[in-house]
Amino acid sequence: MVLRKHQKTSRLLNLYRILTQLNKEETARLSLSFLRKETGEEFAPLNHPYTYDLDVFGKHSLFKLINRAHTKVGMKTLAHWLLAPADPIEITVRQLAIAELTPLLDWRQEFEATAALEKQISQSTEFLSLWLKAGENESILRWKRFRWLPILTISGIIAASLGLIPWLVIVAVLLFHGFILSKLNASVKAYAEQSEQIVGTLKAYAALFEKIENQSFESAKLRQLKSQLTTGIPASKSIQQLAKMTENLNFRLNPYFMLAIGLPSLWDLQWMTQLEAWKKRHQDDLGRWFHVLGQFEALSSLAGFAYSNPSYPFAELSPESFYIKTKHVGHPLIAADKRVCNDFELQGLGQTAIITGSNMSGKSTFLRTIGVNTILALSGSVVCAEQFSSAILQVFTSMRTQDSLEENTSSFYAELKRLQTLLKLSGSSPIPVFYFLDEILKGTNSVDRHKGAEALIRQLHLQKAAGFISTHDIELGDMANEGQFAHNYSFYSTFTEGKLHFDYQLKEGVCREFNATALMRQIGIEIP
Repeated sequence: MVLRKHQKTSRLLNLYRILTQLNKEETARLSLSFLRKETGEEFAPLNHPYTYDLDVFGKHSLFKLINRAHTKVGMKTLAHWLLAPADPIEITVRQLAIAELTPLLDWRQEFEATAALEKQISQSTEFLSLWLKAGENESILRWKRFRWLPILTISGIIAASLGLIPWLVIVAVLLFHGFILSKLNASVKAYAEQSEQIVGTLKAYAALFEKIENQSFESAKLRQLKSQLTTGIPASKSIQQLAKMTENLNFRLNPYFMLAIGLPSLWDLQWMTQLEAWKKRHQDDLGRWFHVLGQFEALSSLAGFAYSNPSYPFAELSPESFYIKTKHVGHPLIAADKRVCNDFELQGLGQTAIITGSNMSGKSTFLRTIGVNTILALSGSVVCAEQFSSAILQVFTSMRTQDSLEENTSSFYAELKRLQTLLKLSGSSPIPVFYFLDEILKGTNSVDRHKGAEALIRQLHLQKAAGFISTHDIELGDMANEGQFAHNYSFYSTFTEGKLHFDYQLKEGVCREFNATALMRQIGIEIP
């Protein structure tokens, strides 16, 4: 009892320590300083339509800003939500769930702290998944009929002690016990070696499930997720059983225990039989339980993001094929005191917003601002804007194309391959493509760049796509005079008292003032 009380007190102290750390992380996050090491980069597919250009994963990324998950399945779920747009119904139910979780600060922080208590919880549960998918162990199946033999053995020991039977019989029986255990050893050892480190993790999972089971929810998604844990025996109780059985099995690692108790009781057979029975009962349950946990951690992460930014609203979904309308939209990874917000609207397939402007005036940041908030909106999250409306769109970017020594490609050819992907995607995507092309075709001469960009805009006009092209080629702006599918916007800089000044405000029309000459003079190039 004293030991149990000590363990409970120790756990509470650790919980308070973790809660203190979580609040330090939240405070640091407000100033865009991220204390946790997880970047989410392992979840980023190669050549994804937008993750690299929009800093979805990485050391200073959207994932780091949002993530409050600690389990592998939780982080993976959040990452997947940032990798692809959800359908309108799913976005709506996520928004309602996030709205319900946002004010539940104590519950969310205790939920996160419970996960953070177990350091191994971020490890993959693949071992358990593979164990569940495997059929019944043949060795256990063959020998489990002898699991009652220890009752006879103990009776025999008593009889031998009373002189009713010779001890030689008991020795023979124990040798048979040893023979059975030797036949089971390979299977038991394989499970025990892999499971030895996960007992604490299983207990942490059980505690997380219990937190969900004991909380009342109103939104349809949260109630539906919770119901998957509470049908029949609650998931928390079942996982506790698995943890206890695994813990008991691992007593076998003590040779003195095995000699004194393990051999006469057929310890390995007893617990492996129970583990196999557990596996048979819950073969289809564990994956579902982990899925529920991943969803809760992802929703709780987005709720934490919403709580930390109370002025951020949920996006409104548009039924139109292509529609983006923003009011006072800013980039969530730029500090609020440095963030410059803009209004923007683009409606209809085939439309292109051509953004011209001087160097460092904000063209690329504006494209990333719209792109990142579109990703947030279509994941069900709140957005960094006063108002944000969007259709269901597939974001695609070509902004940071690089050369590749491994693939023997120049940066220009890498951009061409990226544009080829855009053309294929806009012709095959089930939803409209929202493209963001920054400094298009910058790796070639001005004549070819203009011809290529103009041809691409005309081709995209006929596709199921719309979006942005930023450029220094002001002649591209003339396309706005030809029809209703090209629209000019610009960013400006001013040069006063020997210094460049930027307001980062989006304006209509083509930029007619550039700063490259002034910048070159500033670094010492003697331009007449």
